[in-house]
Amino acid sequence: MAIKVSGTTVIDNSRKLTNVADMQGNYSGFKPVGAGATNNISFEKPVTICALSADTTFTESGTGTSGRPTCTLLLDTSTSAHTPTFSSNINWQDNTEPTWSTYRKWQITFHEITDSPLRIDAAAVGFSAQNSQPTESVTLEGTSSSPERLRDDPGIAPFLAGWRFKSDGNVYKYESPNNVSGSGEYVHSTTTWNNITPSQTYYIRVTNYSGTNLDVGESDSLNTWLSLDQTRSFEYKDTRDPQSYADTNGVFKAEISSTSNGSNIVATGYYQVYWIGTA
Repeated sequence: MAIKVSGTTVIDNSRKLTNVADMQGNYSGFKPVGAGATNNISFEKPVTICALSADTTFTESGTGTSGRPTCTLLLDTSTSAHTPTFSSNINWQDNTEPTWSTYRKWQITFHEITDSPLRIDAAAVGFSAQNSQPTESVTLEGTSSSPERLRDDPGIAPFLAGWRFKSDGNVYKYESPNNVSGSGEYVHSTTTWNNITPSQTYYIRVTNYSGTNLDVGESDSLNTWLSLDQTRSFEYKDTRDPQSYADTNGVFKAEISSTSNGSNIVATGYYQVYWIGTA
């Protein structure tokens, strides 16, 4: 049997709510629907959801009613750790307002204690710690006098080896399976060129520095800024018989910029490939 209020069905024959705002569920199984908000804590709504896009000052509404209302605010300060500001009516647990930058997400419960003057007791529980991910750092290895080295022994010509910088923020080495100990591509560092998954698009520029030049056929474009939203490879190739030459090496300079035109270089490093000749 349906239930009506002023001629309007509010619970249908299946015991489901109908024509009722801010509630959902079946008769004997009601549950509130979280209401979206930008800067207001409404005591007329049991659950309010707010995701901050900037530092925000909150106000209260719906206070001063009978029954001393209680409500909950589900607050997301975002990865930017925006700061919420609450009115002096709020009396925080232990008289200490939470340090909002500690956590990204908060579950805050408010309970009106008095309405004249207005006093609202509040307690907050934080989760999703803001510092769970390290601060982004863009770095490269090696100096001009002491470059980061990849050492390999040629096997069957051609010799091929080099360095790769990938969109996941990691640096990889590559040694052709034709080389004596060549194992293909493998991780060199997960802390350089970026210690986390990059938060934006960065750009790399590579130039020959000393010794043998990079192979232009096996390498991405040199002397130009390339976006690091895809793998960038820089490799040396030697087609000679290994018995015809002595030890050989090449060094390149790598620079990373946060801008596509290289106006803000954030890291510089030097990388070497050294291969053994038997002549």
